[in-house]
Amino acid sequence: MQSSRPSLKRNGIANFLGGALPMIVSLITVPLYLKHIGAERYGVLAIVWTLQGYFGYFDFGLSTATANRIAQLSEASERERESVFWTAFVLNALFGTLGGVILYFAGSFLFSHFHIAPSISAEVIETLPFIACAIPVATLTSVFVGALGGREQFGPLNAAQFAGVLIFQTVPLLAALLIAPQLQYVIRAAVLGSGVSLLILLFVSIRAFPLRLNAPPQRRHLKPLFSYGAAVMVSNFLSPLLDSADRLMIGSILGPQPVAWYQVPFNLATRAKILPAVFSRTLFPRLSALPARDAVELAVRATHALCVLITPPIVFGIFLMQPFITLWVGHDFAARTTSIGEIILIGVWANALAHIPGSHLAAGGRPGIVAWFHTLQAAPLVALLWWTLHHFGLVGAAFSWTLRYVAETVLLFWAAKLGGGLARYLVPPTLLVMGSFIATVVFPPTSIARHVCWFVMVAASLAWALHAEPAWRKRAVHELRHIVSKRFRTRSAFDAGMPAGATPPPASAGEPIARQ
Repeated sequence: MQSSRPSLKRNGIANFLGGALPMIVSLITVPLYLKHIGAERYGVLAIVWTLQGYFGYFDFGLSTATANRIAQLSEASERERESVFWTAFVLNALFGTLGGVILYFAGSFLFSHFHIAPSISAEVIETLPFIACAIPVATLTSVFVGALGGREQFGPLNAAQFAGVLIFQTVPLLAALLIAPQLQYVIRAAVLGSGVSLLILLFVSIRAFPLRLNAPPQRRHLKPLFSYGAAVMVSNFLSPLLDSADRLMIGSILGPQPVAWYQVPFNLATRAKILPAVFSRTLFPRLSALPARDAVELAVRATHALCVLITPPIVFGIFLMQPFITLWVGHDFAARTTSIGEIILIGVWANALAHIPGSHLAAGGRPGIVAWFHTLQAAPLVALLWWTLHHFGLVGAAFSWTLRYVAETVLLFWAAKLGGGLARYLVPPTLLVMGSFIATVVFPPTSIARHVCWFVMVAASLAWALHAEPAWRKRAVHELRHIVSKRFRTRSAFDAGMPAGATPPPASAGEPIARQ
């Protein structure tokens, strides 16, 4: 029943923590890895996991297809949902095993194309059977993630995934510390950690899905899962390639050092992607389960909420980029890279809004539209990057990256048909974001005019956010009244000579009581 579903707010908090906590774990463990196994071995380890990630495409989009189908069956019997799960489980076990076999036999050839010291290469080749085993583990893990997501069990799912991240990050580190800082031990420990993470998800799914082992796989589920998953696979393959095309072409045309100049502001700006990712992950199963009209209404409300939440931080971040990079890595580096980060933030803002219509299309059974848009972007993006890099350098690459996301956002809103009112709604925040960027271009970083613009634009974005969402405005006014009322009562008690912390006497019958 719809009423028994967890609230979207609760799901959103769970997904936010599920995205933020692993980032904190990485911040802690990466320096430890670099210290104990060295930069070269850690770089090779990163290559290993990158290859594993590419072979994860043997999932064939079935994780998202499973989430979509199970969400649509929210009112169906447990047997029907479990039948979908086991069908996807068997398929991903087969595809993952196939991917592992291919990686095992192709691994030596693939690693020979990287400039790796012979001694370290030997350590990796020794662990190829374990690396190959990680592929079916990854594809099976994705089925559990999709199934629990489709049931909106984000609390148990994120708890299990965070436990898995802890194990995956710490067990290899312990192996390096207690046995030897060599990759044959680190990789084996990491694969073991992945297997333990899969078992944790299994036990969580038995209770939260729930799994009762009373419904076998059925052939009738194959066509809907495959047809949906194929489109998702195209998007999953093209999206990261399009997203990284700027850095790949910078390295090819300008060389490796400009990549470092570009990567620092790029990483800073794209941290803001965690918020739209939370919205997308939270909304997808709910949009999949709702009737078409209700799904449109929810998507529109979600677009409003996301725009209100992300516009003020983006406006603030555009002005903050220059002083932060200056403080972090120095004035000379900031002079080269600040404008890159400011332009990228505009693209991040546009991309954030695109998450909602993209999720709406995918949840409504139209992931092929998203895949088609990704396919259409490839050739124009490469051509635009080539031209802008030759004429404008790194700033041109940032402009191309941002323009690609702006175009994609316009196309997705057009295809999703969420209503003409959204276009009018998005005019003020668009002007605020673009006005902030223009101010950073026109006024020097240390000028008074720039600082005044910083204050005015941030204040204007906050004022717009409160005006755009009346319910949030009422909540803010209520909280402000509560704070003022509390301070007033405390001051009155102090003036009357009451002990600090004492509770004032209740108001008499004729006195008004401050609103709580």
